[in-house]
Amino acid sequence: MKHNPFRKRTGILPSYFTGRENELNELNEIYCSTKRGIPGHLILYGPKGIGKTSLLLKFQDEISNFDDVYSVRIPLMEGNFDDIYTLIIEKCSDALNINIGHFWEKINSLGINIPLIGGISFSREIPKTSPAVAFEKILNVIYDELDSDNPVLILLLDDLQRIIGDDETMKILSILQNALVELNLQGKNIMFVATGSEDIFYKIQDKLDSAVRIFEPYLIGPLSYDELCEAINVPNKKQNVSFEEDVLKEIYYLSNGIPYYMQILAYSCFEEINADNKVTMTEFKKASVHSLNILAQREFKVLFSKSTTEERKILCLMAESDKTVLSYSYIKDNANLNSEPSALLKNLINKNMIIKPSRGKYKLKNNLFKLYLQNLRINQDTGLINE
Repeated sequence: MKHNPFRKRTGILPSYFTGRENELNELNEIYCSTKRGIPGHLILYGPKGIGKTSLLLKFQDEISNFDDVYSVRIPLMEGNFDDIYTLIIEKCSDALNINIGHFWEKINSLGINIPLIGGISFSREIPKTSPAVAFEKILNVIYDELDSDNPVLILLLDDLQRIIGDDETMKILSILQNALVELNLQGKNIMFVATGSEDIFYKIQDKLDSAVRIFEPYLIGPLSYDELCEAINVPNKKQNVSFEEDVLKEIYYLSNGIPYYMQILAYSCFEEINADNKVTMTEFKKASVHSLNILAQREFKVLFSKSTTEERKILCLMAESDKTVLSYSYIKDNANLNSEPSALLKNLINKNMIIKPSRGKYKLKNNLFKLYLQNLRINQDTGLINE
């Protein structure tokens, strides 16, 4: 029985990692700079499924054998910043093999009052330390525990947007910024790398412009066609399976080069291999239906349910059009709307269903979502789904 080498879930390394040479080079350059005493901090951002977590894992794997390097990946969870303190301490304790009780004793001795999950807290009699100072002291404790003369501590925070709500953005970024600046001035070689959603950096600029000088932005783009082919063909070859070139082209077109969608399509294709251990367009058609079912359950149904009847008229127009990008005037003249489309288009962008690639131009988020909408058979005149 052949083992399917492709992944239909996010957050894990693919069986074969390809591309991202520029991104890895950038991360390695910042690491080298940090090692020389000039720390850098990076925010990797991009759309869902673009491979941000996989890139973090790959970078962590590449530096795992470097001398005097200590990396800790911290998958963030929704919550207030007090919970983040505890999460960072516990993850560092596990990754660096430091006794958690020893950690808490040292932190407690510094007079830091941090509520623990469950309502327990240390040093209740000591006035609560300011968040920035507390965070700085905690990282100092962690850094001083590293068994090296000139260590580099690399904190990899995954899904930064989970702790950056509209009300908390400035507070949290200020805490991170102030703590990192102070620690770097003290000669602590600490490198901070975070991943975030496509709009994370715009939120940062909007809320705390000075943070732009500390956290360098790096937009993660889609895979090229050649990179996608390599990501599919190399694992297939190990299983003695091949995909026709037309199939590879369809996977690239539908996935828009986004690794998550590519993996789902390749996974479904692999499940349909024929008696000759090949996937032709015949097998691909069956696989694409299965892929859409997976994505409908996980993503597309929820997205579509957030749209109004008027918004669905725009989605229908985009789905049925031969053009990838539609102008504002074309939408206004052809979508059969009861009002100006400005507010509707803005809502669809905020709901992550369409993209505005340039002024006055709009497109669906990706070609798989377009195919999903086409299969729904929305009535252009009413915005309702045809039975």
